[in-house]
Amino acid sequence: MMKRFNSAELLTFTYIFITAAYLLFFFGHADVHSQTYNLLLYRIIFSITLFLMVFVSGKYESKFTGFIRYIFPFALITYWYPETYSLGYNTGYDLPKSIFAPNLDGFFDSLDTKIFGCSPALEFSKAFPQAWIAEIMYFGYFAYYFIFLITFIYFYYHKPCMAEKAMFYCLCSFFVFYIIFTLIPVAGPQFYYSPPDNEVPSGYIFSWLMRLIQNMGEKPTGAFPSSHVGLTIIAMILLYQNTRKYFYAILPVAIVLVASTVYIKAHYMIDVVAAFVLTPFIFLLSKKIFKLFP
Repeated sequence: MMKRFNSAELLTFTYIFITAAYLLFFFGHADVHSQTYNLLLYRIIFSITLFLMVFVSGKYESKFTGFIRYIFPFALITYWYPETYSLGYNTGYDLPKSIFAPNLDGFFDSLDTKIFGCSPALEFSKAFPQAWIAEIMYFGYFAYYFIFLITFIYFYYHKPCMAEKAMFYCLCSFFVFYIIFTLIPVAGPQFYYSPPDNEVPSGYIFSWLMRLIQNMGEKPTGAFPSSHVGLTIIAMILLYQNTRKYFYAILPVAIVLVASTVYIKAHYMIDVVAAFVLTPFIFLLSKKIFKLFP
């Protein structure tokens, strides 16, 4: 049965095991045991679901069931990302903390000011308050999801020999970012600043759509370094190496996406810089880890 799992599924089991061990070691005592049980329960549910998907895809093998199984481990990031806030046992806190460090938003905000002479997250949207610019920025931030969907569809249907590698590299990089988020608690300007400094000019459709998504699932976590920027870089590297046509088609959107992370106050400028510096190393690490999986 274990031989039927692909590398992304085995990687997901590995992340589940590592974070479960973390929960049991640091938070297994009585005063927080109920939250520990809830987080562990999700891991059991996801593990069972992965087993069922492998079983069903074996019984009803097709291109469609194969794609669902291929994309499912990546779809789980919609849960893993906000959970990095819960892994610090931050229920009821406005800003995250961890067992290793207090909240570090003040430090990164002051670092932005020292390096750039101002707070780019504050000044960017002030300099360009026009609704149409805000809409472009919100579109760029929203396009993050489509960049990965296009990337994975391309590899699955046009370069199946690379599909599993591409999925693994992206998923492993996400997990590395999530471990950093758990250890280095930074919420980002949208949570750290008080009104009206945390407000962003309104756009139109994508402005409303992104605010709806943020209200539904956004948590004060995951600002440093920017996984939006980091994983976009990795997706663009994969596309550049395999299909220049898709790379150049998506490149303008990727550039807007990087700018949007600061404009909508999701990240400090130092988060973006750190993403550019750290992502090549995280990408190489993901490649090394891939070789450990059969």
